[in-house]
Amino acid sequence: MSLVCLAGIGLLTGCASTDNTSKDLAKAERTLYLEAQGTLDSDNYTRSLELLQALETKYPLGRYSAQALLEQVYAQFKSQDYELARATADRFIRLHPSHPQVDYAYYLRGLSAYMAGRYMLEGMELVDISERDLGATRNAFNDFSQLIQRFPNSRYVTDARQRMLFIRNVLARHEIFIAQFYIRKGGYLAAVNRSRYALENYPTSPVTADALATLTEAYIHLGMEDLARDSLKLLRDQYPDHPQLNDDGEFRLIETMGEKSKAPWEFLIPDVFS
Repeated sequence: MSLVCLAGIGLLTGCASTDNTSKDLAKAERTLYLEAQGTLDSDNYTRSLELLQALETKYPLGRYSAQALLEQVYAQFKSQDYELARATADRFIRLHPSHPQVDYAYYLRGLSAYMAGRYMLEGMELVDISERDLGATRNAFNDFSQLIQRFPNSRYVTDARQRMLFIRNVLARHEIFIAQFYIRKGGYLAAVNRSRYALENYPTSPVTADALATLTEAYIHLGMEDLARDSLKLLRDQYPDHPQLNDDGEFRLIETMGEKSKAPWEFLIPDVFS
């Protein structure tokens, strides 16, 4: 047999060997992915994460690598590891911006931040989320906003909008919570700024009445008579049943007059309270 023939045979053998190796790798990758899917379907998130991470490590350019990363986000979210889920979603979005399910990554990123902002609160059986740090909640609002802007036709947009509405109300309530804190500490100008911010940026939120009441009280303490009268009139006209108004429409302060208050008593009693 000639050397040329032998060389040809060797080349064919090498090609066949490479072919078999590629098929074996593809088969092993698929087997690992299906195993990970099985554990995910049975809610064994710890094991599924181990398998999905192994899949991503062993086959970084494989057929299932992107899907494995996306499913890690889901498994981390279901494991209530919200910070890690959000970070993994970020990584997926950076690595696979054109993936057909990238909108789901945006949604899970927002949902992870949303739950991170609520989880500790609910675990402690507290009611008013607005009284806690809202960093994660603000992140959720921004994440959902990005989802809606980039993928207006996504199946997740409706839920994202509903959650954004809830978050807007929480953020508005938070502004009033801080404004009332400033009232009690004598920071009346800061209270004015917080109340006005809530009124201007969240005009349709349920806290509009509280914003007007807090604004009124801050103006009273600052001795700004005309502005106090204007905001009080709006409160009386639009929200006559507000808790800081009694049955006769008299205004009740949440903080009594102190050293930092500039409002004269003669202004308060006959004019504002009657």
